[in-house]
Amino acid sequence: MRLIHLALLFGLLLCPLAGKAVVCTVSGVQNISFGNVNPLATSDTNTSMTFNYSCTKELADVLAGVTICFNIGASAVSGQVIPRRMSFAGPPAGTLDYQLYQNPAYTTVWGSQYQSGTTVPAIQLNLLNLTPVTGSVTVYAKVPARQTSAIPGNHQDTYTAATASMTMNVGLLAPPTNCGTMQGPTFPFTVTAAVTKFCNVTTASNINLGSVPATQTNINASNSIGVACTSNTPYTIGLAPSNNSSTGSGVMKSSTGNASNSDRVPYQLRTAAGTSGAPWGNTTGTNTVAGTGNGQAATYTVWATVPSANYTPDTYADTVTINVTY
Repeated sequence: MRLIHLALLFGLLLCPLAGKAVVCTVSGVQNISFGNVNPLATSDTNTSMTFNYSCTKELADVLAGVTICFNIGASAVSGQVIPRRMSFAGPPAGTLDYQLYQNPAYTTVWGSQYQSGTTVPAIQLNLLNLTPVTGSVTVYAKVPARQTSAIPGNHQDTYTAATASMTMNVGLLAPPTNCGTMQGPTFPFTVTAAVTKFCNVTTASNINLGSVPATQTNINASNSIGVACTSNTPYTIGLAPSNNSSTGSGVMKSSTGNASNSDRVPYQLRTAAGTSGAPWGNTTGTNTVAGTGNGQAATYTVWATVPSANYTPDTYADTVTINVTY
């Protein structure tokens, strides 16, 4: 009889410990969208996503606290936490680097307790009664600037229940100081970005025909322009003098403010030197220059020819607009 009595007492003492239980839920999880991303931009593209949590201890539970950890593991595209990448199926296929952070300064990468060398947000909650303890966490996301090799298109990465989950560690007197292995709710989400087509005129230098005698003919000079377009982006470059000529045939007028000089000096923009060079105008497919972007600046030489300098001695100039169509 004595042995039976001790066994029953031992079993009763164990019951409160076995009853340690806490229920946590996650709500408000959304996909992380960067929207339109210009890979040639000089500034980063940032966004964020905030979701909520709620934790409650069960009736008759004696535990006093819980530490919850939010794990975001490896990118499905890169297979790593650093770096994380989105992918574009193409054609041609491509990737876009991005990263998830724990802080708005974008200095602490959001990792997983299952990924060596990374850290996770750990939140300690005191569960003194049956009232739910609630809060929120924010995931800060950044696409670094100047990813010039990125292919325009819709990029995506995916986090499943296996790579985005909460773990819990319960304590009798206070929240533990480390993450536990008790599985809590999951919060799967996707990361998306639309890499846009973009072109930029990077350099544009004046064409100086110099000082010439009035008797000189077939004067020509050149300079260069630089154009950068996103990878795999076809584009054309058109040149439009101030008279809106579609064939690149412009006129220069006095730039010294000489009101008595009404002379207009004609000139022709060309793709090569001399009068045999093809005219460079502003009609796409007819007299423009075409290229395909690779994210880097491409340099083009622009020539100007003047048939004759037999005009009132003065300084003449005109403004040409560079039109890049893509």
